Amino acid sequence: MRFFLLIALIAVCPSAVHSDAMSSPPFYDAIMKIMVPLEYSGVPVMVKPRVALSVDFGRRTWTLHNIHEYDSQGVVILEQGRFGLCAELATYLFEKIKPLLDGRYEVKFAMVTEPGFFSTDLSNHIVLLLQDRSDGQIYLIDPSFHKYARMKDLAEYQVINTQDTLSFVRDKSHDVSFGVDQAIPLYIKNDFLLSFSVTSVDGKFDRDNFIFVISANRRNKFAGRDIVLIGRRNKEFEDFQDRQVLNQLLTEGEINILFDKLKSWIEKV
Repeated sequence: MRFFLLIALIAVCPSAVHSDAMSSPPFYDAIMKIMVPLEYSGVPVMVKPRVALSVDFGRRTWTLHNIHEYDSQGVVILEQGRFGLCAELATYLFEKIKPLLDGRYEVKFAMVTEPGFFSTDLSNHIVLLLQDRSDGQIYLIDPSFHKYARMKDLAEYQVINTQDTLSFVRDKSHDVSFGVDQAIPLYIKNDFLLSFSVTSVDGKFDRDNFIFVISANRRNKFAGRDIVLIGRRNKEFEDFQDRQVLNQLLTEGEINILFDKLKSWIEKV
């Protein structure tokens, strides 16, 4: 509670906590060295052979299986040591910076809004908040966008809530489930965010009516554009690609691998 009250204090009156605008965040160079190679992308994980997708039409949900992987110590493994979505990147970075910190610092996970791509109160974008107990200063670390600064200097972020541990890490869950029509972020490149969802067709959601959708949102734009559609509409197979946008964001090889994966999932639904 005290941690969250400090966040509110910074938002209302930044000068009440710290006035040294020139000071660097703690362990800045060391933390940035770990963070800069990280890349926000779920594509390399999603296309792995072990990752499967199932659909529960009765409950109107869909599940990605084996999307999270852990080492023998229970620490999240990033694909190729650097690819992941915000929660995986934040968890990975948290484990990497722990050896740098002593009892002077406290770290929490925070769900935040971020104006470029995650601007609504429904945002599930995850960052780290680092508090220096000696002076109450709070720093925000966003490994998805490689940002690390005092929270008051990143006014574009708004904290929704804080957590000591993310639930999927605490439970060592390998799977993650979503509701029909609910999209998950997938990839950020060239000011575009790609999202993936399993959607209904005109309100119908059964084996003859479901679509896998990849949509593209440009930074600071709220209306998305569907660039991949593959599924069934009234029993008829549907397949659409917006090649103009896809070719800006993915290589030909990546597009083919992604489509092969989606088609393999379709065949098993």
